[in-house]
Amino acid sequence: MSKLINCKTCNAEIAASAKKCPSCGAKNKKPIYKKWWMWLIILLLAFILIGSLGSGEKDKDSNTDSTPQSETTDNNKTDDTKEFYSVGEEVKLGDNILIINSVEKSNGSEWDKPKDGNEFVIVSVTIKNGGSSEISYNPFDFKMQNSQGQITDQAFTTINNDTSLSSGKLAAGGSVSGSIAFEQPTGDSALVLKYKSNIFSNKEIQVKLD
Repeated sequence: MSKLINCKTCNAEIAASAKKCPSCGAKNKKPIYKKWWMWLIILLLAFILIGSLGSGEKDKDSNTDSTPQSETTDNNKTDDTKEFYSVGEEVKLGDNILIINSVEKSNGSEWDKPKDGNEFVIVSVTIKNGGSSEISYNPFDFKMQNSQGQITDQAFTTINNDTSLSSGKLAAGGSVSGSIAFEQPTGDSALVLKYKSNIFSNKEIQVKLD
């Protein structure tokens, strides 16, 4: 016996295989899930979804592989940075290039002397702008550490008035030279000059003076 269904228009019982309802004449449409083109669309969407997931995994793997390489490159840059530099060595810190030209020691003049047991240490420096934007320079960018671990700013002295480094700016490619005087224990052989071009950064250059 043929399977019976209800007509969607008049709700009369008709054979499932009938093309029209004998009562109202309405067409007996197949459910959408029984149409071949519907299954074709579902298959196409499934292939597209699978392809997208595969592409996403591939990109993820590519990013994962590239991360260690980037970290390795950064680590190599860090390893190339020395803890201490020497007098006469050209050192780059950001766009700032620093050279310690010479170091002199002085007992002062008749009117300008260091404290007993101390001497003036006068450091001649050159600062260059190796970048494309202006940079600032200032004698207070420099500090000196002695063998006792004391870190001090420049001394207030007139001993190097003629050559003392002032403060200002350097255009791209510009340079300036000058001296900075510090007061330290006489004969201290473990002096280290510290230079920091940006007060908001922890990066600094350390130069052994002896």
